[in-house]
Amino acid sequence: MKAIPYFEKILETLTPLNPRPMKTYRGEDISRFEKIETDMMTQDLRCFKADKVDKIITLKADIMGGKIIVWGTTIVPADEYPLPLFTSEIVQAVNHLSLRADLIPLADCGRDMQYLEKYMVPMEEIWKKYKDIAGMGTERYLWQRVMLSPFYAYGKCKYDIENIEEKALEITIDYLKLYTKFWAEAQKADPAYMELLNGRKRAMLKTMMENDPGEGPLKKAFGEETASKILGLLF
Repeated sequence: MKAIPYFEKILETLTPLNPRPMKTYRGEDISRFEKIETDMMTQDLRCFKADKVDKIITLKADIMGGKIIVWGTTIVPADEYPLPLFTSEIVQAVNHLSLRADLIPLADCGRDMQYLEKYMVPMEEIWKKYKDIAGMGTERYLWQRVMLSPFYAYGKCKYDIENIEEKALEITIDYLKLYTKFWAEAQKADPAYMELLNGRKRAMLKTMMENDPGEGPLKKAFGEETASKILGLLF
């Protein structure tokens, strides 16, 4: 299991957004969640604010003395902008590495062809670049699969794949670079249009928070209240 410079690469790629550390969120002090250590888990959580986005959350969870390491990032757009949700996860387990990366659409792309063309179609080239790596496939959680983009990256890969840790991070950063391009171009959208998109956004974030498989380990490591706060920040 190789070390991954996940935080460094994420923040480097986010430089155009000029992310600033966020110590409070919706009036609540969140600095106490920056680093939490128990016998079972050590978690580093970094929260940022930026123009056009509601929050940027990135984390590392070291579980059972490094037997499992989880990296993750969520970027939630501000309510005035139709940007997708950015999500990333890399899990380094004992026998395999799993990864997820996506720009989750806020619009129903079956009805909103303009949104599909603007935000989803440019992802296809990135998806094609990596889709044939051994272990790449389809998201296993149905509740998650129904909300994802057509070009969601998912993989459960063996460590005998050459440089799989570097490749997983490369996939993540390629998706994030596209997101920063969309961010730079984003303009405020019509409030009536955004009302529909924000309704979907809030519903999806609620579904993610209620179904995230990390909830159990978080509760076991930190207790129910702290676990709930961390998931609320992520989603």
